[in-house]
Amino acid sequence: MTIKFADEELEIPRAAADVAAERFCLKCRSRFWSEGFVERICSRCKGSAVWRAAISEGSGHGRRRSGGRLS
Repeated sequence: MTIKFADEELEIPRAAADVAAERFCLKCRSRFWSEGFVERICSRCKGSAVWRAAISEGSGHGRRRSGGRLS
């Protein structure tokens, strides 16, 4: 995979298991074509109103540890 960073292209190696393959959707269990192991929900499920409603849009806040401190 190649990414562009500060006008420079960097080659990022993929993990050995991160290959395009047919996988099972973690929501509906149907088979779908996935471009890598991070893609585990099929497009039909991602297009559902339930899935879209669950996505937080633009909160801008990262996760914090208890007490609100970052370490």
